[in-house]
Amino acid sequence: MLVKCSLIVIPNSFNSPLYSIYESLVKQQSKVWLILIALWIINGSSFLAIKISIDTIPPLLSAAIRFTIAGSILLTAYLIRKEYGHESEHIGKQQWKDTIVLAIALFLGGQGLLTWGSQFLSSGMTGLLNSTIPLWVAIIAFALYRRKMSKLTVIGLAAGFGGLMLLIAPSLGSGTLDPTGLSALLLSSIAWAFGSIYSAKAKLPVSILASSGMLMISGGLILMAASFILGEFRGLDISQISRNSLIAMVYLIVVITVIGFTDFYWLLRVTTASLANTFAYVSPVIAVILGWAILHETITLIMIIAMAVILLGVALMVTKPKDRKKPIPTKAE
Repeated sequence: MLVKCSLIVIPNSFNSPLYSIYESLVKQQSKVWLILIALWIINGSSFLAIKISIDTIPPLLSAAIRFTIAGSILLTAYLIRKEYGHESEHIGKQQWKDTIVLAIALFLGGQGLLTWGSQFLSSGMTGLLNSTIPLWVAIIAFALYRRKMSKLTVIGLAAGFGGLMLLIAPSLGSGTLDPTGLSALLLSSIAWAFGSIYSAKAKLPVSILASSGMLMISGGLILMAASFILGEFRGLDISQISRNSLIAMVYLIVVITVIGFTDFYWLLRVTTASLANTFAYVSPVIAVILGWAILHETITLIMIIAMAVILLGVALMVTKPKDRKKPIPTKAE
């Protein structure tokens, strides 16, 4: 019988093509989840590091330095690999065009507005507002490509957004949430969501080192120009930059940017934008806890309840409905 044969062949034929495909898929799925969990933790700590770094460094300048240095590290690593024959890809004009579009969306719009808006908000609140990214990803994908959302995705997004509102409602009601910071973070989330979706269509270099390096250097230079236009260089006294800001900057460059963004770009290539962006739901929980523990930011019972709702939203978003089992054939056709 067909079913009986399949049960015998796949588990016991370790050298069969079918088993090799199955094994590679399992390994790939495990790698996706390991990197996704690491990204949740890394990104969760980024809001605290940003808050500390911009304490004595102008926000856009801080972001510009961070991405320019990190991008230079990654692109240099790519060029070294290419010199030794490990990379042979040709990078053309179209790849640079898409890189600039993404740099504007992800770095000037996404990270630039986030860093700039952080000066008006607590690190925990910045993380919480950033958690609207998956919502915007779903909305933009539907508007541009008529991409349908499953029932679980809709419920997950509703739960995540409901948890977010539960967290920020007290601040909105009391007027303690700065409208400038709120607007900057919402626009940042929309820009990041657009960039995430566009990246799936963009013609970027296959090499993660090359594409990440190009994006970060381009984004860093654009942010540097924006910093100069807004006059952040005027009155800047390098001697007044604190040691804590410098430590936070190094952490942002090495851990958050070089490691975190490379992992994020990899996820965007091997999975969906919605799954890759689920860090925006989990990371705020980590951000709130770190802000409370290190910067003594307020954390309440309602925040804890809302965090549970957010995590439930993540679980629902990444859960795929199981296919209905096909009836077992009783005879060969």
